[in-house]
Amino acid sequence: MSTSKRMDALIRAGRTGTGRTPRVDTIHGGWYNAPDGKEYFGVGVVTEIGITHDGSTYVNAEPQVLRSSTNKQFRFFDPLTDEDMPLDQYPEDIEVRTEQVLARKRRTLKSQPKSGLGPGEIWHGYYESARGQSYDGVGKIIAPLVRPDGTPTGYYALDPSRVRGVFPLQELYTDADIVEDELPRSPYTGSAETQRKARENTARPLREENFDCLYYWYGKLPRLPGSRGEQPRLGRESAGAFFAPDGQWFAGVGKVVTVGCINRPAAPQAWYVYVEPISDRAPAGRDYDFFHPVTREWMDELPSNPIPGVQCSIAQRRALPSRWRHLPAIRRKPEIGEVYPGRYCPPKAPRRDVYVGVGKVVSTGVDEQNRIWVEVVPVADKRGKWEYLFWDPWSGKRMPERYWPAE
Repeated sequence: MSTSKRMDALIRAGRTGTGRTPRVDTIHGGWYNAPDGKEYFGVGVVTEIGITHDGSTYVNAEPQVLRSSTNKQFRFFDPLTDEDMPLDQYPEDIEVRTEQVLARKRRTLKSQPKSGLGPGEIWHGYYESARGQSYDGVGKIIAPLVRPDGTPTGYYALDPSRVRGVFPLQELYTDADIVEDELPRSPYTGSAETQRKARENTARPLREENFDCLYYWYGKLPRLPGSRGEQPRLGRESAGAFFAPDGQWFAGVGKVVTVGCINRPAAPQAWYVYVEPISDRAPAGRDYDFFHPVTREWMDELPSNPIPGVQCSIAQRRALPSRWRHLPAIRRKPEIGEVYPGRYCPPKAPRRDVYVGVGKVVSTGVDEQNRIWVEVVPVADKRGKWEYLFWDPWSGKRMPERYWPAE
């Protein structure tokens, strides 16, 4: 049993902890990431299910009740204290949010088509996230967008900056500013040169470009689900996005580890699937071979960004996000049990989530590129001490308290 009386009551009522994973878009107990950055638990509409690092499953849900509601049956709460989530953290009524979307004025200046720009240049264009959300704004060009006959449109696919405000980016349906979860974890590592080599490699031709989004996904992969009835089962095969260890995401067919749905005001539901490669099913060029969604370059042919918990060069360290960069550098193989910087994969966290910090070494080694890697667990009695905190390496957000090991 948990230490939360309210959580225990939900378990007894069969609202959570039943051993069965609910379907997305049904009613069930789950975790809610509130606007204040804290996590709360309660019974709501399931928005995401997935597999954790230890092989169990997790459930995320959004509240059914609204800020103005007096219904206490579906209140969300903090399991550490059993206190109610503040009312201002609940979503507003869908009609109110729809009116806000329809009344919102665009702040992004629309540009005219401009040909001749290349990868790495800053310009107006479009970005599609791993969750399938489309945005327009300003960012670093990945590649030009072309017509089915191969001629350039004058518009570009972008890699948005993680520094917000300077380069605005807004969702196409709602005009809402891009949120943290939609930003790329790490930037595209290719260039005009890598793209040229990929196009000219006749021994390993690129995936066919997709212009029919109704029937196909990137590279003419099978399309993703569009409704509750089409969602794939966890552990089965499906097309989806794979987050590589360095933070870049790629498209392909693999084992389903996450299924989710975004309920948007004034727009249709948006479904997404995250997968992991199936090692024994990756013949070159087949659906199981992952590729960049925009350039269609093969994942194993693109350079890697720094990987959490893995030794990197001085030049790479200088380019790391601040909280990751300010951790002590990995310079040697530490002893098991030693307190040292490394990566931590919380057992109950989604498979895609990893954190960096200083903790107790549980595993270490050297990879194929002769780089030292270190895995750690937080030092239980150091909770709350700044030098022992754990962070998301890309966003800099603190690791949720529920992932901290018990003392």
